[in-house]
Amino acid sequence: MRPGIAGRYGFWPLALLWLPAGFVASTLLRFGPPAEPGLWLATSLMSAGSLAVVAPCGLPLALACRALWRLGYRRSAWAAGVGLGALTVAVGIFAGLLGPVAIAVAASALSLPVWAAWWLARRTGSRTGAG
Repeated sequence: MRPGIAGRYGFWPLALLWLPAGFVASTLLRFGPPAEPGLWLATSLMSAGSLAVVAPCGLPLALACRALWRLGYRRSAWAAGVGLGALTVAVGIFAGLLGPVAIAVAASALSLPVWAAWWLARRTGSRTGAG
């Protein structure tokens, strides 16, 4: 059975937008929504440029979770993605004070445990004949 369009192309929008969405959600939780309805558009347009720069920074964790998912560790991939994703957003807010390069370094460093789990799963799977 072939996957539908959401199954085929649904990963990439999620992989690119989870980190900017986390930044927006944390900002809304901290400061609340804009006081005037007309400020929504202005706020969105002003933040779109900086959030577009941050979007590729979430790819290392998303790709690592996808690799773990493809090996059959679906619950582990979701748990790592949600847990490390929340941690990445929190660390990324502080790293953002240093600039987008610091956000990219922090996000890449926080994806390393998932890449290590993927590497270990591949090694143990190939020794048992499963992979």
